[in-house]
Amino acid sequence: MGTAIIILAVVALAFANGANDNFKGVATLAGSRTTTQKTALILATVATFLGSLTAIALASALANAFSGKGLVPAELAQTQSYGAAVALAAAATVLIASRLGMPISTTHSLVGALVGAGLMANTQINLEKLSSGFAIPLITSPLIA
Repeated sequence: MGTAIIILAVVALAFANGANDNFKGVATLAGSRTTTQKTALILATVATFLGSLTAIALASALANAFSGKGLVPAELAQTQSYGAAVALAAAATVLIASRLGMPISTTHSLVGALVGAGLMANTQINLEKLSSGFAIPLITSPLIA
């Protein structure tokens, strides 16, 4: 039963991410009338699908990066309930913000969900790991780009 909940939570997060990000990469094609909105959406969907296939090869590295290990105690990070709570909280945040037309980052939602689920489990958050492993890269990456 726990595995099914994890799978549903991750599918919900993937759906939310796609609903939020799918059109961003090709919006200028439709906005400049280079293609129709329908064609741009098809291109975005195909690109997202191909990116998903590519991500399968990187899945273990991504799962480790967003597992919460080091941020919360390892005993908590390894539980199915923590993983499900993180995925569902991030999915809900992205879906609600997308529905309201608010800008949202799935990565920021995941970091918030990792911390929030840890706090709700009444555990200690490693602030050094939060700063060095999450906050600094999230702040500096737009500046570097």
